[in-house]
Amino acid sequence: MTLLERWQQLVGIRPDEGRTVGLFFLHNFLLGIGTILVYVSANVILLETNPERNLPLAYGVAALAMMGASKIYGHYEHHLSLQRLAARVLLSVVVVTGVLGVLITFGHSVAAAVAIMAGYRVIYLLTNLEFWGVSAVVFDVRQGRRLFSVISSGDMPAKALGAVLAILIHHHSDLLWLLLTAFAAYLGALLTLQATGRLHDVEVRAAARAVRTQALAPELRKWFGDSRLVLTLCLSLTAIAAVTTGVEYSFFVNVKHKFHDQASVMQYVGSVLVLTYLLASLFKLLFSHTLLSKLGIRWMLITLPIVVLASLLLFGGLWIEQVEESILLLYFCGLYLVLEVLRRAIFDPVFLVLFQPMSAPERLQAHTLVKGFYEPLGMALGGGLLFALHFFPALSQWAPFAWMGLFMAGAIFFLHRTYGHYLSELQHALSRRFTTDTEADGQSWSEALGSRQNGTTALSDGRETKQLIAALTDKNLRHAAADQLVQLGEAAVPELATVLQTSPDETLVRRVALVCGQIRVPASRSALLLLVQQPNLARREIALRALRSFGPVAADAPLFEGLILAEMKLAQVLLHGQATTDNAPLTQALDYELSKVQQRIFGLLFQLYSPQLIADAQRGVTHATRERQANALEMLDNVIARPVYLALQTLFEVAPVRQKVRAFTTVIGSMETSEPVLDTIIRCGEATFSDWTVSVALRQWHPQAATSAELLPYLGSKNLLIQESAFAVLDQLSEQEPTLYQSLLAAHPTLTSLRMSHHATTSRIPATERVSVLKNTALFAATPENVLSSIVPIMKEVTFHDEQQVFAKGDLGASLFIVYKGEVGVFSGAQHLATFRKGDFFGELALLDAEPRSATAVAKGDVVAFRLDQEDFYDVMEERSEVLRNIMRVLCQRLRRQNEKTMAAPPSSVSEG
Repeated sequence: MTLLERWQQLVGIRPDEGRTVGLFFLHNFLLGIGTILVYVSANVILLETNPERNLPLAYGVAALAMMGASKIYGHYEHHLSLQRLAARVLLSVVVVTGVLGVLITFGHSVAAAVAIMAGYRVIYLLTNLEFWGVSAVVFDVRQGRRLFSVISSGDMPAKALGAVLAILIHHHSDLLWLLLTAFAAYLGALLTLQATGRLHDVEVRAAARAVRTQALAPELRKWFGDSRLVLTLCLSLTAIAAVTTGVEYSFFVNVKHKFHDQASVMQYVGSVLVLTYLLASLFKLLFSHTLLSKLGIRWMLITLPIVVLASLLLFGGLWIEQVEESILLLYFCGLYLVLEVLRRAIFDPVFLVLFQPMSAPERLQAHTLVKGFYEPLGMALGGGLLFALHFFPALSQWAPFAWMGLFMAGAIFFLHRTYGHYLSELQHALSRRFTTDTEADGQSWSEALGSRQNGTTALSDGRETKQLIAALTDKNLRHAAADQLVQLGEAAVPELATVLQTSPDETLVRRVALVCGQIRVPASRSALLLLVQQPNLARREIALRALRSFGPVAADAPLFEGLILAEMKLAQVLLHGQATTDNAPLTQALDYELSKVQQRIFGLLFQLYSPQLIADAQRGVTHATRERQANALEMLDNVIARPVYLALQTLFEVAPVRQKVRAFTTVIGSMETSEPVLDTIIRCGEATFSDWTVSVALRQWHPQAATSAELLPYLGSKNLLIQESAFAVLDQLSEQEPTLYQSLLAAHPTLTSLRMSHHATTSRIPATERVSVLKNTALFAATPENVLSSIVPIMKEVTFHDEQQVFAKGDLGASLFIVYKGEVGVFSGAQHLATFRKGDFFGELALLDAEPRSATAVAKGDVVAFRLDQEDFYDVMEERSEVLRNIMRVLCQRLRRQNEKTMAAPPSSVSEG
């Protein structure tokens, strides 16, 4: 690992983010140089004469100028692309810098000094809006948490450099050179912005979202927008800006009182600024991300106001009039340093993250509103209070401590409310735009059972519960049977609970569990709780799905927390297995098992936290867009237990497997066993892993004398795929390990006949080959083998001879065909439409509807194919929704391509078609 890679890992930069972060860091560095040089120039002039009056006056004028500039910026924010707006902002900053140079050269009055300070504040505002506007679009909320402290630290060393230059300033003529340097820095920032635009699409795209359930009152919207988050942020920053203004003023004025010589004043101020910016830079780079990960956003938000309020109360409680001037200077010097370090290293990066869950246009508008209007308003408020003290000299000693303390207490209150609104904004970002009543209340039981109205037969009310349960296995009766079981309610629960605990039929257990989920009584929930504790993880999934009908119960929290820990330990084993194997099929199978762990953990979280919140987060982390994934992870980070969140984050993170293993070791400790993953899979078997994973493990397993007996249960498995793999292991033993095979045969004499019987009844095309056929078919190419294995039992092997019809035009379609060997031609009358070969599929629409065939399919030579019938496929889709999702995706792609061809065709050809 190179030094650069080590540094990036230390500050939380991922390899693919290095160039982007470098550009933003350089951008901010250049903006920081320009801004601090203008700041130094303004303060040199303002501190020359009567700063007690000039500084508050400058704050007020600067606030008005900033508000006006933000209004202009906000207007163009809605009429220009962000890339063009940012470029124009930097050009405007260059122009303003030139104007300030003229004022410094020819103007030496107080009015000129105030104008220069106002110009600095406008430059600071515009560069801040431009920089954070671009970064808010490029980075999502999770990247913002990791990277905002890094990219925003670029201006800290720049400002420290500017502060060093301030120490060297002795004459007004030197200030012009500072402004010329600032002029060049802003031009460099403009070039950096252009480079960022070439690397990223810096555009604001609006995304449709649901209407906020807790929007602001209409009379407040024109001042604060539509979000309560923005309201509390505006009020918080107003209070903090007022206190920041008061502390800065007190620091500068006390320095002026102590050092009357202008050079000494600037040397002292410059030294404090250098120390402040260096500490802030170091803190930002090395500690901000770590503290944010450990403390979370809530505590990072209120750290600044709590510390400042404590400092004000501690010192304000003393008799200020008896404090020596030197001690007062040191106090305000320390307070200014602490405030600036906390604001720049902790508060600002976290404050900016709060906007990220909002849509791109909203977040930019909100940031402009908060930074361009309410922060200047706070500065003006602070300046006005300071200016008023000149008329009440008796209050000047203690009054600033009083009003600054009150403002900081208000900031704590509003920031506490802000955190709650932030979580609401995250949930709003994840919520569906349109939600039906059924979706809001949970899936209806009839849909969950995959029933269809046609062909169902009503059962009489006099049937016993056992008969109704048995009818759940009948395709024609299960809908009505489930209906009557739900109507029976608590009276049916004892028999249903017995089936859940004793039945070996997984399909029946699943349907009974779903019925229990709809009988919302304590006894039904207790039955599902027993099911969720069974060692069979497939049954745990079934129980968790049914338990979504019930809300969380605090008394059951330890049970679900223990199950989550067990799932996390299983994930640790799976990740360790991926890290220690180079076999691609096994790695892919373990990856699927990890996805099932994720699903089960979410199912368990439903029983610990708000179900709607967890549902939104689960949809978000599996969403295709990066922003929704980031919002979902951010939501979880602020809601669920920290170890569980870290585990989920690791599972979803795109990172080297060994890094994930280390992360799990940090969260839950070292693995309890060093057993190889193959041995774990063989030992746990179908109770823990899917049939494809067990099959892959069996084919790679090399049993030893002590473990060979573990093969025996798999030889009698009802799953054809596992059974075939187990007999393959047995065949391998007979050929490569005859001694071990003979000892196994001696202990179990029936193995020979069992082996011969298996080979005599094995179909021509093995189950593993059928999975391969499905995987190589475009319709199922994106579906994991672990899911495709569930289709194998319904694949009917069919053969056709030359010129034999597979189906005729007008026949009622009810089957999909996949060609395994040979060719099939499709005709419409005498017109040849297409030819399908090995791996091709046709008749796929018949899986979704039973409409007449639109063409005739004829075998061209001998053909071997697999037929998937609609009724059987419905049963598979009922159990494995992934199958349906992938089919719908492929069909949509085909429809889209067909539409594109239609749109591209000439008008005459379209009308003829």
